[in-house]
Amino acid sequence: METDLYGNALRKFYKLFGLKNEGPPQNINVNELFPNVDFSDDIALIEKITGNDNLIKKHNECKTLIDEIANLLGDSSFMDEINDSITDINYSDTEHLNNGIFWHYFASILDPKVSKELDLDIPFPNELPEIKKELLKVQGSLIFRLYISLVYMKEGPTINVLKTAARNRKPISQKAKKLMQCDYVRHIRNALSHSTFKSMSLGIYFNDYDKFETVVSPEFLNSLTTWVMLINLQCSNAVSHKIDGK
Repeated sequence: METDLYGNALRKFYKLFGLKNEGPPQNINVNELFPNVDFSDDIALIEKITGNDNLIKKHNECKTLIDEIANLLGDSSFMDEINDSITDINYSDTEHLNNGIFWHYFASILDPKVSKELDLDIPFPNELPEIKKELLKVQGSLIFRLYISLVYMKEGPTINVLKTAARNRKPISQKAKKLMQCDYVRHIRNALSHSTFKSMSLGIYFNDYDKFETVVSPEFLNSLTTWVMLINLQCSNAVSHKIDGK
């Protein structure tokens, strides 16, 4: 069997930057599956990324924060923290948060897993191979969800709520604020804002003015957007409750 250069590079990448079960299995030779494809550029990029110890550190910090947030949002404790801390809110804050949450939901429907569950058919205007359609739907959904979660939502009421609660030494709010402002998330947000990102077969490539360059796996992006949006959702619920209680 030939050496599986691309498959081995992918397995190394997903082991460092992906989630469980992402990437080709050990018994699959990717080079043999696509004998006429030149993977040299992708391999060079993967080797550059997987050899960047600082990038790995930033990614692991972000992943740890996501895992910690996932364990902290299981009850009403976070909303209680926010409720105790909110002092200056208005109806435009509620509208901002509600709009973002609905737009995030609409973007989620683009994902084939969700659209199939809802029995929705999202048509393409051009004839494309089915595998290309699926890739575009998955990555399109992720890009739109990321933009809503990290750009539109971040600079609105959510971060103000988190800052207030964090100043009051509320532990979950401090952790949520740290995730929203960690270096890995900040660089992805910057790349989204100035449009330096592109679709790739192994994930989505982000470049923040060459200060940060990475490819993020689909499952990791899904995890990030899901938990950031849950932070936004609970902030929205708390703000709405506060407004209604006035």
